[in-house]
Amino acid sequence: MVTAASSDDVFYGFPDECKKFEQRHPLWQEIMHNLENALNIAFKRIQITKGPEDRFVYLFGRLCVEDFMEILLICCHGYGTAASKLVRSMYEHAVTLHYLHEHPKEATTFMNYHLVQQERLLNRLIETFGSDILPADQIAETKRKAAEVKEDFMVPVCDHPGSKKRLRHTWNKLDFAAMAKKAGSLGTLIVPGYYLPLRHAHATFGGLSELIEIVDDRMGIDPDSQPELADRSLMTAHNCMLAVLEVQKDYFKLEELNEPLQLCLKDWVRVWSPESSLLKNTDI
Repeated sequence: MVTAASSDDVFYGFPDECKKFEQRHPLWQEIMHNLENALNIAFKRIQITKGPEDRFVYLFGRLCVEDFMEILLICCHGYGTAASKLVRSMYEHAVTLHYLHEHPKEATTFMNYHLVQQERLLNRLIETFGSDILPADQIAETKRKAAEVKEDFMVPVCDHPGSKKRLRHTWNKLDFAAMAKKAGSLGTLIVPGYYLPLRHAHATFGGLSELIEIVDDRMGIDPDSQPELADRSLMTAHNCMLAVLEVQKDYFKLEELNEPLQLCLKDWVRVWSPESSLLKNTDI
């Protein structure tokens, strides 16, 4: 939606929804100040990394910050469906980060799978546009790098001894749901962070049906904002962001993050569960 307020001012999105967001969440400006402080401690610093796992934990955590800010922006405008799609992505990032924080030796495996994915992309490009789409030496180099690691991602097609092998669809032997279960508190968010957003991130009738409206016996797509879905998505994203900060604190031993993170945890409860008895606990 585009609104022209005057000949010089143009607003994109739903400016009125931003005001409604502030009314629904009067504490948000206050808690964002505390969250930004924690994020600055975690990410606006010089970190001497010792290996790929250190760089991964720091940079993937920083990627989750970008995810959160994107979700916050569209939630303020009431774009609940769009927020849900982005939550699906952020949740996968956060779970993968947490898993590799607990299993740092597998960071190299995660990065090596990129070489396999590059070859897959290359093959699709050649199928679509022909073998002249890229220089021959670049194609050969991509295939050579993939061949060096591909054996690590091969699995038997069945349980029969000596059966043929196929390339695994994911970088890890665990499927994503199993990985999420190993991600501490993040595992409890798999329904709002993964399964429900899939309805909108993929082509499903469930995702379509949630957006259908019937007016005067005519069926169409509801053009209005979705503030309830936006709030649910932001709540999940906010939860994921705190889990990401917890990973940074634990992995890099950031003692200075202890108190700010505790304050952010309390803020989450104040915004999303103000009646919770946890607010009576001064240790939260």
